[in-house]
Formats: sequence, C-alpha cells, structure tokens
Amino acid sequence: MIKEKKIIEFINELDSKTPTPGGGALAAICGALASSLGGMVSRYSIKKKGLEDYEKIIEEALENFLICKERLLELADEDVKAYQNFKNAAKSKNKDDIANATKHSIETAYNIAKCAYTILNNAYNIAKYGNQNLLSDAIITGYYAWATMQSGLTLVKDNLNYLEDDEYKKTFIEEIKEFIVETDNLISKIRSLSDEKNHNYRRIFNV
Repeated sequence: MIKEKKIIEFINELDSKTPTPGGGALAAICGALASSLGGMVSRYSIKKKGLEDYEKIIEEALENFLICKERLLELADEDVKAYQNFKNAAKSKNKDDIANATKHSIETAYNIAKCAYTILNNAYNIAKYGNQNLLSDAIITGYYAWATMQSGLTLVKDNLNYLEDDEYKKTFIEEIKEFIVETDNLISKIRSLSDEKNHNYRRIFNV
C-alpha cells in the first residue's frame, strides 16, 4: 500500500520506468498533503483567542481535512488497481471489460477531484477565518488542492476519450463544467486573500 511507504520510496518508484504509481496516485498523494497542511492550520486556529465566532467553521474544516486525507490515501492505491484492471481488460480484448475498467479509472480520478474540491473549499474557510499567522499555509493548502483537482479532472477527460458510451460521457462532461466554474470561483477568492496579504506586506515594508 502506498500509504505505508516512506516518502523517498514513493518518489523513487514514481521516477522509475514503471506505469504505476503514476499521475493519478501522485494527484491523490498531493491532495493528502494538502489535507495534512490544512489540518495543521486548523489545529492552530481552534481555541485561539479572537477566533471564537469561527470555531465551528474551523472544527468542521479539520474534520473534512481528516476525512479527505484518509480517502485520498485509499484512492492512491485505487488508482494503481484501476490501471491494473484496465491493463488486464485490454489483454482480454473484451469490449465490455475494457469499458468497465475505463469507467473504474474515470470514477477513481473523479473521486480524487471531488475530495480536492472539499479540501479547496475548506482551505478558503481556514484562510479567511483561521489563524492569520498561518495564512500562507492555508493558501498553499488551497493551491495544492487546486492542483489535485485539476489533475483528477485531466485524467477523467483523458479516459473519457476511450469510451463509446455517449450518455455516460455526457453526464461526466456536464458535471465537470459545473465543477470547473465552482473551483475557479474558489481559487479566485483564495488568490484575493493572498494578494491582499502581499499588498499589505509591500505597503508596510515599502517593497
């Protein structure tokens, strides 16, 4: 299991000439890292003086980060499994098996993207309402979540090209469009918080 590996082991396996772990597993691990960083910011924000009014929001964010971290670690292994299933189906040359294996890959990548969206949403909450001494960490949480989501959606779109099930494809394409609009709005808000911090920094230090 990927989550039981040391970081250097995973990095070296990723760097090797083997199909797995690949981009999907990396996306999931990237999201798990984002969740962990968001969790740290949340822990430093809970019970902090002056943030009492936002404690419920921050506690909910922490809970979501913990759930997403564990789910994404599972999805990293699920991505490896999905690739192996597709490889076996391709060898069999059975069209139904290939279609089902492709859908498995699509749904795994989509689940990675959905977890990333949850992280992104909560990253905004801790950036806005959490410990402002850790604003940069909250923003980085959001950026890593955004990268994870974009990676997951890239894999979804790529695998959809191998399907002949037009109705299935149409459903996913419509969902992806809505997803992208919501995500762009969230990342824009996070960037605004980052820009505001940088503006204040330049004003204070005259740089």
